Amino acid sequence: MRHHRRDVHPGFVASRFGQESGGLLPFVLPAAQLFTISPEEGAKTLVYLASSPEVADRSGGYFLKCRASAPAPQAEDDNAAKRLWQESAKLASIE
Repeated sequence: MRHHRRDVHPGFVASRFGQESGGLLPFVLPAAQLFTISPEEGAKTLVYLASSPEVADRSGGYFLKCRASAPAPQAEDDNAAKRLWQESAKLASIE
């Protein structure tokens, strides 16, 4: 039996991510936040997938704004995903 997963893109959510990092990021974030959505808005798709009878029997897929959508081709690149995992493991010292 193949395991399917649901991938969720929450959108560009207003959060505290990067506010205390060094460099230029803290200076760029106030301007970028003009284009963000609230955490509540960002959670809507996740809540929809967890509670809606419309998708209760659906396994797998990529969802954006409560709708099944096609991810970017780069998101389906298994070789890139493997490289990302390997580099992340190195950085986290969990190899």
